[in-house]
Amino acid sequence: MLLSAVYRCVDVISDAVAQLPLEPYFIDKQGYKTKFTQHSTYNLLNYEPNHLMSRFTFLKALVVSVLLKGNGYALIERDKSGNVKSINFLEADSVTPIYENGKLSYCISGKESLVESINMIHILNFSYNGVIGISTLQHSKLTLGLALDSESHASGFFKGGANLAGILKVDGSLNPKQKADLKSS
Repeated sequence: MLLSAVYRCVDVISDAVAQLPLEPYFIDKQGYKTKFTQHSTYNLLNYEPNHLMSRFTFLKALVVSVLLKGNGYALIERDKSGNVKSINFLEADSVTPIYENGKLSYCISGKESLVESINMIHILNFSYNGVIGISTLQHSKLTLGLALDSESHASGFFKGGANLAGILKVDGSLNPKQKADLKSS
């Protein structure tokens, strides 16, 4: 985030996504989608997902986490009837997905028991295994490193006048000892 271009891109993308509508729908008797304003999640998704965040702030934080960390997590808290009462943003570094025996659950720092996937929103960025996302920056790190190394090498080559440092030529062939002596000298 120290690079202004990275900061600006993350800011623009997260702002754009946070402004998108996020509403529950149901299919009515005629087969049409109808906005489900009486659903328990309607107010959470459109106004205030938890006591600390507005809808915009929550979605922006979730998208920023996906872009920079590769994973965005939100814990779904339910009442005794199973209705959603709040959706809480979690820092990506505090959550570890655990995939065992064909079942996905989550270990959250500070929580003793595992959280079932039905109580977690997990948005992945690019993923190699479909369980853990990789940040866009991590994924491009190798490409960026290769590009920087190439630029450095090309710069040195052209600063040297685009000339080769030298070529050794011998008549005949050298045995391994002669090659080693030539290299060391």
